[in-house]
Amino acid sequence: MTKFHIKSLILGLLIGTVGSSIFWGISRTSEVSYASPSEKIESAIFNSSKVYFYEEEISLENPLVAIKKNEDSEILLYAPMREMLEYMQFNVKWNNEDNSVHLTMNGYTNDNTISTTGNQNEVDMKALDIVQKTGNWKYIEEYLPHMSTDAIKKAVEIYNSKHINSSEHKDASDYIKN
Repeated sequence: MTKFHIKSLILGLLIGTVGSSIFWGISRTSEVSYASPSEKIESAIFNSSKVYFYEEEISLENPLVAIKKNEDSEILLYAPMREMLEYMQFNVKWNNEDNSVHLTMNGYTNDNTISTTGNQNEVDMKALDIVQKTGNWKYIEEYLPHMSTDAIKKAVEIYNSKHINSSEHKDASDYIKN
Protein backbone atom coordinates (compact mmCIF):
# COMPACT_ATOMS: atom_id res chain seq x y z
CA MET A 1 0.00 0.00 0.00
CA THR A 2 2.87 2.36 0.78
CA LYS A 3 4.45 1.84 -2.65
CA PHE A 4 1.22 2.86 -4.32
CA HIS A 5 1.14 6.20 -2.49
CA ILE A 6 4.78 6.95 -3.33
CA LYS A 7 4.20 6.17 -7.01
CA SER A 8 1.09 8.33 -7.00
CA LEU A 9 2.97 11.14 -5.34
CA ILE A 10 5.84 10.97 -7.84
CA LEU A 11 3.43 10.72 -10.79
CA GLY A 12 1.41 13.66 -9.42
CA LEU A 13 4.54 15.80 -9.04
CA LEU A 14 5.67 14.88 -12.56
CA ILE A 15 2.28 15.73 -14.08
CA GLY A 16 2.11 18.93 -12.03
CA THR A 17 5.58 20.01 -13.16
CA VAL A 18 4.89 19.33 -16.83
CA GLY A 19 1.48 20.99 -16.61
CA SER A 20 2.93 24.05 -14.91
CA SER A 21 5.69 24.31 -17.52
CA ILE A 22 3.14 24.17 -20.33
CA PHE A 23 0.89 26.71 -18.58
CA TRP A 24 3.77 29.16 -17.97
CA GLY A 25 5.00 28.70 -21.55
CA ILE A 26 1.56 29.50 -22.95
CA SER A 27 1.09 32.34 -20.49
CA ARG A 28 4.49 33.86 -21.32
CA THR A 29 3.82 33.62 -25.06
CA SER A 30 0.49 35.41 -24.75
CA GLU A 31 2.02 38.09 -22.53
CA VAL A 32 4.72 39.00 -25.01
CA SER A 33 2.50 39.07 -28.10
CA TYR A 34 2.48 42.88 -28.10
CA ALA A 35 5.24 42.96 -30.73
CA SER A 36 4.36 42.60 -34.38
CA PRO A 37 3.42 39.02 -35.31
CA SER A 38 6.88 38.38 -36.81
CA GLU A 39 8.71 39.64 -33.69
CA LYS A 40 9.05 37.98 -30.33
CA ILE A 41 10.10 39.70 -27.15
CA GLU A 42 12.95 37.94 -25.40
CA SER A 43 12.66 39.89 -22.16
CA ALA A 44 10.81 42.81 -20.62
CA ILE A 45 11.83 44.16 -17.23
CA PHE A 46 11.11 47.27 -15.19
CA ASN A 47 13.96 49.76 -15.32
CA SER A 48 14.89 52.30 -12.66
CA SER A 49 16.71 54.72 -14.98
CA LYS A 50 16.07 58.39 -14.37
CA VAL A 51 14.47 60.62 -17.00
CA TYR A 52 15.55 64.23 -17.49
CA PHE A 53 13.84 66.90 -19.55
CA TYR A 54 16.02 69.97 -20.10
CA GLU A 55 18.29 68.85 -17.25
CA GLU A 56 15.35 68.59 -14.81
CA GLU A 57 14.56 65.13 -13.48
CA ILE A 58 11.01 63.94 -14.08
CA SER A 59 9.60 62.01 -11.16
CA LEU A 60 7.57 59.18 -12.70
CA GLU A 61 4.86 57.26 -10.86
CA ASN A 62 5.15 54.32 -13.28
CA PRO A 63 8.49 52.69 -14.07
CA LEU A 64 10.28 52.58 -17.38
CA VAL A 65 10.28 49.21 -19.15
CA ALA A 66 13.36 47.78 -20.88
CA ILE A 67 12.52 45.40 -23.73
CA LYS A 68 14.85 43.15 -25.67
CA LYS A 69 13.33 41.66 -28.81
CA ASN A 70 16.03 39.09 -29.61
CA GLU A 71 19.62 38.34 -28.71
CA ASP A 72 20.98 40.66 -31.44
CA SER A 73 18.74 43.65 -30.79
CA GLU A 74 19.44 46.70 -28.66
CA ILE A 75 17.48 47.09 -25.49
CA LEU A 76 14.58 49.49 -26.05
CA LEU A 77 13.41 51.68 -23.21
CA TYR A 78 9.71 52.48 -23.00
CA ALA A 79 8.39 55.33 -20.85
CA PRO A 80 4.86 55.96 -19.57
CA MET A 81 3.56 58.22 -22.33
CA ARG A 82 0.78 59.93 -20.39
CA GLU A 83 3.09 60.95 -17.53
CA MET A 84 5.77 62.26 -19.87
CA LEU A 85 3.36 64.28 -21.99
CA GLU A 86 1.48 65.68 -19.00
CA TYR A 87 4.80 66.79 -17.54
CA MET A 88 5.44 68.67 -20.78
CA GLN A 89 2.10 70.48 -20.34
CA PHE A 90 -0.03 68.41 -22.71
CA ASN A 91 -3.58 67.28 -22.07
CA VAL A 92 -3.82 63.60 -23.00
CA LYS A 93 -7.20 62.13 -23.91
CA TRP A 94 -7.80 58.52 -24.89
CA ASN A 95 -10.64 57.84 -27.34
CA ASN A 96 -11.96 54.29 -26.86
CA GLU A 97 -14.10 54.41 -29.99
CA ASP A 98 -11.21 54.61 -32.45
CA ASN A 99 -8.31 53.69 -30.11
CA SER A 100 -6.58 57.03 -30.57
CA VAL A 101 -4.72 59.47 -28.35
CA HIS A 102 -5.54 63.18 -28.64
CA LEU A 103 -2.99 65.72 -27.43
CA THR A 104 -3.51 69.41 -26.78
CA MET A 105 -1.28 71.92 -25.08
CA ASN A 106 -2.57 72.95 -21.63
CA GLY A 107 -4.25 76.34 -21.87
CA TYR A 108 -4.83 76.09 -25.62
CA THR A 109 -8.30 75.86 -27.06
CA ASN A 110 -9.27 74.94 -30.60
CA ASP A 111 -8.84 78.55 -31.70
CA ASN A 112 -5.31 78.62 -30.20
CA THR A 113 -6.07 81.18 -27.52
CA ILE A 114 -4.67 80.77 -24.04
CA SER A 115 -6.60 81.30 -20.87
CA THR A 116 -4.94 84.22 -19.09
CA THR A 117 -7.61 84.75 -16.49
CA GLY A 118 -6.55 85.16 -12.90
CA ASN A 119 -4.15 87.54 -11.26
CA GLN A 120 -0.81 88.46 -12.77
CA ASN A 121 1.11 86.26 -10.35
CA GLU A 122 -0.87 83.18 -11.51
CA VAL A 123 -0.26 84.05 -15.16
CA ASP A 124 3.46 84.58 -14.46
CA MET A 125 3.76 81.27 -12.63
CA LYS A 126 1.90 79.36 -15.35
CA ALA A 127 4.06 80.81 -18.15
CA LEU A 128 7.29 80.20 -16.23
CA ASP A 129 6.23 76.63 -15.50
CA ILE A 130 5.50 76.03 -19.19
CA VAL A 131 8.81 77.44 -20.45
CA GLN A 132 10.69 75.55 -17.72
CA LYS A 133 9.10 72.23 -18.62
CA THR A 134 8.90 72.56 -22.40
CA GLY A 135 11.61 75.03 -23.39
CA ASN A 136 9.20 76.15 -26.11
CA TRP A 137 8.73 79.91 -26.45
CA LYS A 138 5.70 79.59 -28.71
CA TYR A 139 3.71 78.04 -25.83
CA ILE A 140 3.99 81.22 -23.74
CA GLU A 141 3.75 83.94 -26.40
CA GLU A 142 0.10 84.68 -25.63
CA TYR A 143 0.91 84.97 -21.92
CA LEU A 144 3.52 87.68 -22.52
CA PRO A 145 1.14 90.70 -22.69
CA HIS A 146 -0.26 89.65 -19.28
CA MET A 147 3.09 88.95 -17.58
CA SER A 148 5.12 91.16 -15.27
CA THR A 149 8.47 92.54 -16.41
CA ASP A 150 10.34 90.35 -13.92
CA ALA A 151 8.54 87.22 -15.11
CA ILE A 152 9.32 88.01 -18.75
CA LYS A 153 12.99 88.44 -17.86
CA LYS A 154 12.95 85.13 -15.98
CA ALA A 155 11.16 83.37 -18.89
CA VAL A 156 13.82 84.65 -21.31
CA GLU A 157 16.56 83.51 -18.95
CA ILE A 158 15.03 80.02 -18.68
CA TYR A 159 14.48 79.80 -22.43
CA ASN A 160 18.05 80.89 -23.23
CA SER A 161 19.49 78.41 -20.72
CA LYS A 162 17.70 75.59 -22.53
CA HIS A 163 18.96 76.58 -26.00
CA ILE A 164 22.69 76.26 -26.53
CA ASN A 165 22.63 77.89 -29.96
CA SER A 166 22.92 81.63 -29.28
CA SER A 167 21.11 82.42 -32.54
CA GLU A 168 17.95 81.04 -30.85
CA HIS A 169 18.33 83.24 -27.76
CA LYS A 170 15.65 85.80 -26.88
CA ASP A 171 16.02 89.34 -25.53
CA ALA A 172 13.59 90.31 -22.78
CA SER A 173 13.39 93.91 -24.00
CA ASP A 174 11.66 92.64 -27.15
CA TYR A 175 8.71 91.44 -25.04
CA ILE A 176 8.43 94.03 -22.26
CA LYS A 177 5.73 96.68 -22.66
CA ASN A 178 7.07 100.23 -22.31
